[in-house]
Amino acid sequence: MKQLRDYQKKVIDECWRELRKNDDPVLLMASVGSGKSLMLAFILRDIQNAGKRALCIVNNAELVYNNRKTLVDQGGEASTYCASLGYKDCSRSVVFATPQSIINGIKKNEEISKIKFNLIVVDEAHTINHINNNSLFMRILGHYKKEYHGMRVLGATGTNFRFKGSSIVGDECFFKKQVGNITTEKLIEDSYLIRPQFKVDEKLIIDFSNVKLKNNGQFDKKQLNNVIEKSVRLTELICKQIIHIMESQSRFGVFIFATTKKHAYEILSHLPDAKSALILGETPQEERMKILEDARCGKIKYLVNISIISVGVDVPAFDTIAYLRPTESLVLLIQTMGRVLRLSPDTNKTEALVLDFAGNIDRHRDWDNPIILDAVKNTIDKDHPLVIQCPSCLSMNSEHSRRCIGKKNASRCDYYFEFKECPNKECSAKNDIASRHCHKCQEEIIDPNEKLNINIIKSDSSIEYEVIGGKYVISGDVIGFRINCLYTCKSKNGSVVTLYESYVTSSDKSRRVFYGNFIRKHCNKPSDWYLHMNNRIKMIEMLNEVSTPKYLLVTPDINYYKIKKKIFK
Repeated sequence: MKQLRDYQKKVIDECWRELRKNDDPVLLMASVGSGKSLMLAFILRDIQNAGKRALCIVNNAELVYNNRKTLVDQGGEASTYCASLGYKDCSRSVVFATPQSIINGIKKNEEISKIKFNLIVVDEAHTINHINNNSLFMRILGHYKKEYHGMRVLGATGTNFRFKGSSIVGDECFFKKQVGNITTEKLIEDSYLIRPQFKVDEKLIIDFSNVKLKNNGQFDKKQLNNVIEKSVRLTELICKQIIHIMESQSRFGVFIFATTKKHAYEILSHLPDAKSALILGETPQEERMKILEDARCGKIKYLVNISIISVGVDVPAFDTIAYLRPTESLVLLIQTMGRVLRLSPDTNKTEALVLDFAGNIDRHRDWDNPIILDAVKNTIDKDHPLVIQCPSCLSMNSEHSRRCIGKKNASRCDYYFEFKECPNKECSAKNDIASRHCHKCQEEIIDPNEKLNINIIKSDSSIEYEVIGGKYVISGDVIGFRINCLYTCKSKNGSVVTLYESYVTSSDKSRRVFYGNFIRKHCNKPSDWYLHMNNRIKMIEMLNEVSTPKYLLVTPDINYYKIKKKIFK
């Protein structure tokens, strides 16, 4: 039997305390690697010892098998009600089941439909669509609530939001109370998870930027297919890069996410035959479990899938994940990353590597999530130093920054250097300039067919802004101070944006850049200032005399708006 960690004991106590108060559904928030299945096993064992009945619903057969085994390992007993595993038993006081098997049992009025469960546990509870009472989970929960009005519901998840970031806890949500709040960031800090490293190679990015999001929030499959068919050569190069990284660094194993079934087979064809395998939705259960077991023992090093390996798959030794598919869901991105963060005592894994060949980090960079923020920080172009200081939290950013990468009040800083305002007047939230939908209200904010990738921007794509205000501020110490320039601008369509540039004076090179890009353009007699660039007082005098441009020509770059030309008259 496993021993509970201190935080796990505390969370279990919190669960019972809230469940005993009333019948409001309770959410256990516990990130990947926190031992969620173990905590649930202890709760279910308590139910069993008290002579009560419980149903634990999980989304797939792997989770049914793993969660049941965890309970049995802790001295409990359980039945399995899962058609794909070949069992439809509900004789024990605790039953592990998939939702589809349960709803089929209810439809057929089988024995499982008549049980009065005291507690129903829903793992991966973020998949509950409480807005639609006809959705799968709501039909199941509604049925058993009628069977026993005192039934309690405990949800468990590592991502307490749906889709891009909509909370699943609150007065208007299905879950009214959250306990635990065991975050990935905290687990990494306490050495229960491994900190991920991120790698993005701009030369090996499959460009999905023109793929449209449908009304259901998913990518258009036809357009995804078109992108993949045009990227056959690129896919091969990416596979060669993955193999090079895995072999040269002696890495244990990699989860590879493909876009389509055809794409998955194409990827597989470029990988070493003896070390590679593919799992699809139609892969038979026995074959799937055999592949996963081979992966755990090191026989399989390259494991290809589309979206199967997101939850319920435990291969702790795997230390790498590679995305060759875009993820429209932040939930899916966080969950899949979590697959490689687990500790692996058998292999002494010390770090996890995330390879993004599909632009996912950039796609989700606007969200206030610790893992995404770390990814953004890790993938900043190392050739560009941190030269822009955020006026809100004073963190340093690269000249490419669109949103500050710093932290403020324990959350990500909400200052945007460039942003698009949500067109919904009731929202008006600031969004990343590459966002297609508002992160707050999901309103569409740009043409889905518009590309912001530098590779398809033409040389004549500069945008003209009229400057309606300029502000120049010196910050920092006497030595190595910084000149911050903020231009308030109006575009031809009337929208107002703030464009930002910053210069440092800490080295000969930085002073030459400052002189060439700012002093020569903004000052009537630039040579008079050349010898005074180290003099902070003189610089303050100069900033009172500089000219503000009348117009700015800017070019959309990969991550920001680059000031291409300043027009003063």
